[in-house]
Amino acid sequence: MLWIFSSANTNKSEIYIKTGDSMDSLFLKLQKNGSIKTVFSFKVAKKVMKFEALYPGKYIITDGMNNREIINMLKYGKQKDIEFRFGNSILPNELYAALGRKFEADSARFANAINNKEQLEVLGLDSVSLLAMFWADTYYFPWAISPEKMVRKFVNEQQIYWNTERFNKLAKTGLKSSKEAYILASIIEKEAVKKEELPIMAGVYLNRLRIGMPLQADPTLKYAIGNTTMQRIKGILDTESPYNTYKNLGLPPGPIGISTKAGVEAVLNFQQHDYLYFCAKEDFSNTHYFTKSYAEHLKNATNYRAALDAKGIK
Repeated sequence: MLWIFSSANTNKSEIYIKTGDSMDSLFLKLQKNGSIKTVFSFKVAKKVMKFEALYPGKYIITDGMNNREIINMLKYGKQKDIEFRFGNSILPNELYAALGRKFEADSARFANAINNKEQLEVLGLDSVSLLAMFWADTYYFPWAISPEKMVRKFVNEQQIYWNTERFNKLAKTGLKSSKEAYILASIIEKEAVKKEELPIMAGVYLNRLRIGMPLQADPTLKYAIGNTTMQRIKGILDTESPYNTYKNLGLPPGPIGISTKAGVEAVLNFQQHDYLYFCAKEDFSNTHYFTKSYAEHLKNATNYRAALDAKGIK
């Protein structure tokens, strides 16, 4: 009888146990995937070990596990979490679809949970600014996690992040809410390649906001037309959109991507200076010139445009 528990009885595979799956469906999956070699011994071991309830999730079965090992794994829900990364360029609809592909719940359930008005209001957000619920980072969740539980985790994380110290720093920026800090962070992270420039750029935009100058942020204009990869914005400056910061004063209504904590920290710890302008350097080093003078900025911009023309970049 001992061999039923101790003998190797598996092949390397993975199975997904859905919410509501029965033992019969489990056996079918194990057989279909070739996960177990001998069904009879597995069923005997299941009965002796009183394995009667299933935990939904993703399970990794390694080659050569015995019945005791595989049953204990399934019986106690020792599952493999799903790795998921929130990229900083993803849009809400793309986010719902990506979550629906990765986890048990479908995209519609994730959309409903994320757009839950009460949860958004806890963070001072709305349907336009919902991306500010998340951080651009890598996360690990059980495959069968409910969308509602996942959303609560993100809401709780944001509440923990926005402590008294950070709200005190927020007050010094002149911004009105954590949402605004997140929106600005989403902009500067599209502008700066070098992390050390993030606080400088945050200072530039805060200076513009303070004096009532349009932000004139190219990434917001690209977001408005749905093209974030283009190099030059010539010809689209008159685009009608609340995200066109060349035509509208102040911040756009929502973030233009999912920000990192580093981006928000750069806003909260912005560099104080007198700069109002910045321009990419013509050497394509992914660094910028920062200036107080518009005349000097025009000179830098002319040099940069000439460099783009020389490379044939449209």
